[in-house]
Formats: sequence, structure tokens, C-alpha cells
Amino acid sequence: MSDICPPQARTQSTQPTFNLRRFRAALDIRGGTVEALARDAQVSPRHIWYCLHGNRRASSRVLGVIRAALGESGWAFATGQTDSLQDVGASDAAQ
Repeated sequence: MSDICPPQARTQSTQPTFNLRRFRAALDIRGGTVEALARDAQVSPRHIWYCLHGNRRASSRVLGVIRAALGESGWAFATGQTDSLQDVGASDAAQ
């Protein structure tokens, strides 16, 4: 028996599931746009939307750009890991 993984096993990684309303809220609170995400990831805005809707698999580069744009709090909120969204790092945030 061979130790080589079948091609589909090597390419299948867990893709996050985005709640689109939460994604938009998290992106908006950070002042970002899908167009800016697409520019940073060097893909089209349509590709970003397909990935967010689950119609296409997002590359690690695209996921990294989305995660960086949302921040850790926004990423957790948009992917359903938490139910609260915090404006971390805002200049007017309570200290």
C-alpha cells in the first residue's frame, strides 16, 4: 500500500462558513470593502463573493486577506465563533 495521499485528500482543507450579514457588519466596522479585499488578494470582487457564499474554495491567501481585514474579533463574529462584535482598536473605544 502506498503512503501517498490521493489528490483530493491533499487539497481538502476546512473552509470557514461565513454568515454574510455578520461578515458585512465586521467589514463595515473596520471601514473595509469587498473591492479592497479583492485588490489586496489579487482576485476579482466576484471571486471574493463566490468564496463567501461557499460557491468556490478560498485559497489560503484570500482567507488571510479576509481575516486581516476583519481582525480576529471580526473573523470570529463572521464565522460564528462568537455572538459579539467588538470594535477593537478604535480611537474612541472605552478604556
